[in-house]
Amino acid sequence: MNRFDLCNERRRDELVRTIEHSIEELALDELEALYYDMISKGYIQT
Repeated sequence: MNRFDLCNERRRDELVRTIEHSIEELALDELEALYYDMISKGYIQT
């Protein structure tokens, strides 16, 4: 793994942690809205 890959991996981990924290704070209706939005954009496949 080169230095550039390591920087990208660290940035990705930071973004995932930030998103996880934000999602934990959402109410059920907000989570459902996010879920359906992500499905409609193809980010989640059921």
